[in-house]
Amino acid sequence: MAKHLRAVVDDGTREVPILNKFGKEICKIYFRPADYSILDRLEKVGERLQTKLAGLSELELTNTGEAVHEKDTAILKDAEKIVFEEFNYLFDMEEANLIFAKRSAFSSIGGHFFCLVVLDALGDVITDAVKEEAALAQKRMSKYMDDVPDEVTADAGTTPENA
Repeated sequence: MAKHLRAVVDDGTREVPILNKFGKEICKIYFRPADYSILDRLEKVGERLQTKLAGLSELELTNTGEAVHEKDTAILKDAEKIVFEEFNYLFDMEEANLIFAKRSAFSSIGGHFFCLVVLDALGDVITDAVKEEAALAQKRMSKYMDDVPDEVTADAGTTPENA
């Protein structure tokens, strides 16, 4: 009988619990702080969601994020698809289903959509984790750069042709 083979690789993924203000866990999300482009994606997602969801303010929604009028249900479903796509794009993995499993992306939290409240809360966490990872990478690289003469700069060897 053949053994079941598998390899476990640390790809730098971090687990972050999302808690409500009473400390109860909503879900856990996963992202890679070494993926520095997540900061660019975070900014893009924030801007795009603000733009794409602006029209929803005209809809009449319940506090749980459901359309009051049947005619608005399709619009809300399309918007929900956009939110899920944007969150999955942000994390570069399927995380939206976990985040919005217990609560609608459009439920009202202090007059704001839950999806935007979550995005705002995660922004600081993501930024701090990326900064921490960058500092660790810099520390790791500095030991290889200790013997490099001071007159050598980061752009050494750059010419107008290869800049």
